[in-house]
Amino acid sequence: MALLVLLDSFFRSHGRVNGLIAATVDHGLRPDSAAEARRVAAFCAARGIPHRTLAWQGPKPGTGVPAAAREARHRLLADAATASGAAMVLTGHTATDQAETIAMRRQRGEGRGLAGIAPATLHGGAVWFVRPLLSLSRAALRGLLVGEGLSWIDDPSNEQLAYERARVRQALAGADENDRAEDLLVQGRRSSSERIEVGGRAARLIDRHASLPTPGLVRFEAGLLLDEDDVAALLAFRLLLATVGGREHLPEAERARETFQRLASAPGRGSLGGAVVDRRSDAVFLHREVRAGWTGAKAAAPGTVWDGRFRITARGLPPGARVGAAGQALAAIEAGRFEGCGVPPALVRAALAAEPVVSLEETDGGILEETGGGVSPVGADLARALLVRVPSPYAGFLPSFDLAPAEALRKLVSADEFPPSPWRSHNAA
Repeated sequence: MALLVLLDSFFRSHGRVNGLIAATVDHGLRPDSAAEARRVAAFCAARGIPHRTLAWQGPKPGTGVPAAAREARHRLLADAATASGAAMVLTGHTATDQAETIAMRRQRGEGRGLAGIAPATLHGGAVWFVRPLLSLSRAALRGLLVGEGLSWIDDPSNEQLAYERARVRQALAGADENDRAEDLLVQGRRSSSERIEVGGRAARLIDRHASLPTPGLVRFEAGLLLDEDDVAALLAFRLLLATVGGREHLPEAERARETFQRLASAPGRGSLGGAVVDRRSDAVFLHREVRAGWTGAKAAAPGTVWDGRFRITARGLPPGARVGAAGQALAAIEAGRFEGCGVPPALVRAALAAEPVVSLEETDGGILEETGGGVSPVGADLARALLVRVPSPYAGFLPSFDLAPAEALRKLVSADEFPPSPWRSHNAA
């Protein structure tokens, strides 16, 4: 509510009476949620603010409700922003929320996660979510509403100790609540600055050492393994692994460090985070590991992401169209296009085997069409036309902390450009 009041005042003071659309997400998890959404709608109507209620439809999970609700909320808001042509979504996260988030992550020992909530996050490579109130406490914003003669709605689930955030909130409450929150916020600011700085160094290492000689095959010079900036070099390695493996999260730091050190000492082969790692004399090669549960065929639904690596863009595909890994037979045909590229043929074939193809009917392999007794490369041609590469691990969410490494990965895999950061193209006030 406080964000809505502040934004309405801001837009009116700048003569932008039609620049704001309010949205309420009704998760359908409590009996009163629909009435609360109607109350917000009435408030907006009285102020001439367009309002939409977005309902989370369908069955709700029995466990992991906060995470599922958050995912649904992001999807609903992003879809609404796209449909309305909005430049961004602004949410009301506060400094109090930030302190709670950092406390939760500290309990779990999350290193990079101690940066907390990012000021802005890109959702699905398309819509920026901006959080302009992260420097203001919940109490300060409630004081603003009281001064305006306005009330607000407290979500009772915020007090249910079955949820981690409610337990952390209770633990932080007390006479020294403000001091404890400030200590957490100081740690968050320090961690976010470090994350940005190390991420920038890792991005430069990726730019300098990594290349994509053939589809799906990342090559980086063995010099990366010996770089004197070992912190940034390890992060670069983890980022490359996540990109090749289609992972939303980076491989666990200690396991990645063990693999990194082993590669630095001698050539060898292994796998980590869904990626095959192959150290040759002067370079390391990474390609996707083919497994049915990871790279298996799935329906080619527009807007969805296959294997964390490719977004399906086309509409109007015939019924039954599916996307899956090419497999060895088609990879052997496709590999002929890359003769003389300077990469061992076995690596070219292994990488191509995990690249996507589109099939229009089920076959023995599940994903390839049969024509005249031989395997046709038409599925690979369709995939190149209908799918776009996304820079894992940022296919779903790109926090503004990670703009530099995300851009390095985007360039590496020739993904589409990101929409400009709000901090670069909009008034951050």
